[in-house]
Amino acid sequence: MSKGWLKKGLTRFIRWFSGDFILERRLDRYIWFCLFGFALFCIIITWSLYVEGRMVAVERNAKTIESLEIHLHQKSIELVSIDERSRIENMLQQYHSPVKPPVKPAVRLKTD
Repeated sequence: MSKGWLKKGLTRFIRWFSGDFILERRLDRYIWFCLFGFALFCIIITWSLYVEGRMVAVERNAKTIESLEIHLHQKSIELVSIDERSRIENMLQQYHSPVKPPVKPAVRLKTD
């Protein structure tokens, strides 16, 4: 009795993978629909991976832009602080420069 069950199961298994099951149930009519669904599924997965890759690139660029903006603000703060006269005089004294602040106002020259 167990040999008959095993033989029947083995026969079903072989018929399933040989394609007889598909032909008996007339499922071959839907093969193009299945292929279309598979192709559509592959296209959706590919598009999703493409969009995800682009979003990663956008996030990476946003972080780079943010760090560049921070660097720009630091440089502008440094330039504004150098513009102060007292800071410049301190820097000149620190490097023992002979340059001194002007004693008399600047003179304009007129040319013809």
